[in-house]
Amino acid sequence: MPGYLARNTNRRSIASTSDRLPPWRYRCGTKRNRMNERDWDKVAGTFEQEIFNVPANDAKGIIRGWVENLASPGAEATDLGCGVGRTLALLADHYARVYAVDVSSQCLEVAAKANAGRSNIAYVHADVSADKNSYPATDVVLCINTWLNAALEIREGLIDRTCRGVKKGGHLLLVVPSLNSALLTAYRHLQWNLRDGMDPQAAQKAAALNSHGLEHGLVSIDNVPTKHYLREELEALLNDRGFQVLDIEKIEYPWSTEFDAPPRWMKAPFPWDWFVAAKRVR
Repeated sequence: MPGYLARNTNRRSIASTSDRLPPWRYRCGTKRNRMNERDWDKVAGTFEQEIFNVPANDAKGIIRGWVENLASPGAEATDLGCGVGRTLALLADHYARVYAVDVSSQCLEVAAKANAGRSNIAYVHADVSADKNSYPATDVVLCINTWLNAALEIREGLIDRTCRGVKKGGHLLLVVPSLNSALLTAYRHLQWNLRDGMDPQAAQKAAALNSHGLEHGLVSIDNVPTKHYLREELEALLNDRGFQVLDIEKIEYPWSTEFDAPPRWMKAPFPWDWFVAAKRVR
């Protein structure tokens, strides 16, 4: 039976159903959890093949729509954790100044080459988990699948610094993995196993999430605990930091991003990441 499809790799089959691996490990950018700057420098040349492209798979254009709607003359934006700069052209076309921030100097070099004709982008080599922001607060901060660290003390600091990077009256555009979606994918896995005639207990065991700390949104992927979020959790943590949540939507993906050759019966509801638009009000 076909196994899970890792979103940043070519499709492959895994012989044993019990050996299927969670597909969202790469879509969520799990490697970013365990890789240091040197590791990211090494992956810069193969970034497009290895790291799932959320903006390119945003079929409804949710990210683009918010970026365009918030643009105004003289406004500035930050692409926080920009990688090789997938959204820099979009931001640079609509904002007077764009700060491209990433921990990898090699990823920034790739991004700069790809956007060589755009003089309104400033490239900032910085560890977003550092104690102090090394870039100014801007009107719009775009942050895609960066809040993944399982360690609360690190993640809370990262969230705080992301929020501080938004001017008062400005907006945060955020994409994070959905805990609900991870559970839905596990359920679809269970359904598939049962339809293939597996014993119920074996089917549940084979489809179980690898998780220690699921109550805190931690799903272990490649044995690396990775933070996933509830909608209500996002509302609470942003409200606590002085933000008014304006919109929370699903960026949906087809089941082919979760499974290699998913069966035809596997239709909606589809897997998703959360997209959040929030305004800093204090």
